[in-house]
Amino acid sequence: MIAALLILTAFLFLLLHLIQVARWSRGFQGAFSVGHESPKAPQKVPPKISLVLPVRNEAVTLPHLLADLAMGADTPDEVIIVDDASTDGTTQVISTIQNLPFSVRTMANPGTGKKPGLSAGIKAAIHPWVIQVDADVRVGPEFIRSVRQHIQNRGSETDMLLLPLRLAYSAKKAPSTVFESLQALDFAAMQGWAVAAARRGRPAMASGGAWVWRASAFPHDQLRQELASGDDVFSLAALIKRGDGHRVGWCGQLDSMASAAPMPNVWSLLDQRIRWGAKAKAYPKALSEARRVSIIIAGVHLFGTIMLVLQPLFGLAFWTTKAVIDMAYTHQVGRAYGIFDGRAVGRRWGTLVILAALHPPFIITTLLLMPFRKAPWKGRTAA
Repeated sequence: MIAALLILTAFLFLLLHLIQVARWSRGFQGAFSVGHESPKAPQKVPPKISLVLPVRNEAVTLPHLLADLAMGADTPDEVIIVDDASTDGTTQVISTIQNLPFSVRTMANPGTGKKPGLSAGIKAAIHPWVIQVDADVRVGPEFIRSVRQHIQNRGSETDMLLLPLRLAYSAKKAPSTVFESLQALDFAAMQGWAVAAARRGRPAMASGGAWVWRASAFPHDQLRQELASGDDVFSLAALIKRGDGHRVGWCGQLDSMASAAPMPNVWSLLDQRIRWGAKAKAYPKALSEARRVSIIIAGVHLFGTIMLVLQPLFGLAFWTTKAVIDMAYTHQVGRAYGIFDGRAVGRRWGTLVILAALHPPFIITTLLLMPFRKAPWKGRTAA
C-alpha cells in the first residue's frame, strides 16, 4: 500500500512537471527576434542610460567588459563602478584604463555584498534608466543600442526589463567545453521559464547578471540584505507586490544578449546553486509562481529518488520519462540562446543526454548540502 502511494505521488509530480514544462515551451516560442528593433516614435529623444557595475575582485574580468562597451556601436551615457572592498587591485586597474567614450565613476560600496552596492549605484545614477550587469559579463557591439531602442519603443510601459543572458566566456561564441555547455544549458532552461512567465504577464524570476530598471522604480529597501543572493528576485517581488507585475518587460533582441562566465569547477557551481536555493526558501507570496516551480522540482526529485530505491523498474521508467521531457525543452532553449552553434546534431543530443543523467544527482546533492553550507558571493555571505 505504501509503495503504491509513493509511486502514485511520484508520477503525480511528474505529471505536474510535464504540464509546467509544456507551458514554458509554449511561452518561450517566438521569444527572440533577429535584426534591429525599428523605432516606433522617431521623434522621441533616445533615453539616457547609466550602467551600474557592483564589483569585488574583478581586476581580470572588468577590463574586458569595459572594452566591449567602448567598442559598441552605441555606448552607455555613464558607467558607475561600485567596489566592494576588492583586494586584487580592481580599483587600480580601473584608473589605468584611458580614452573610454563614456564617463566612469568609481565609488565604494557603503555596505557589504552586492545588494547595498547595487542600491548605492542606482541611487547615484544621473540618468532615468539603469542597466546592471555583472563584471564577468561580455556583450556584443549592438548591446547598448538594442536596449536603448527597446526602451525608446516600450519604456512607457516598463519599470523592469529582463535581458537575455547565457553562460559563455565570449559575447558571440558558444561554450567550448562539455562542462561549460552543461552549465549553459541548465541556465538556459531556467531563463526559458522566466521569459515565458514574463511574456504571459506573470513574471516569476529574473537574473541579476544582466537586467534593466527604471531608476525611480527600484525598491531599495526590499532586497533582503541578510541573504547573499536575490537582488533580482526580491526586487521583482516588490514590483509584483505593489501591483506592477505587468510592467516587467522582456527584450527579445538577440543583440541584447549578454554572456556571463560559467563557474570554473563543480565546487563553485555547487556553491552558486546552494546560494540560489537559500533565497528560494525566502520567496515572498508575490513570487507564487516561483514557489510553485520550486515545490514541483523538489517533489519530483524527492519522490523519484525514493521510488528508484524501493521500486527500481518504476523508478527507471520515471527518470527516463523526465529525461525525455527535459531534453526536448532544453534543446529548444539551447538553440535559441546559441549554445549549440557550430555543433553537429549528434554532439548536441549527446550533451543533452549527459545533462539529463547528471542533473538529478546534482540537484539532490545541492538540496542535501543546503542546510549545512552558507555559500558566499565573492567570499562574502551577506551584507
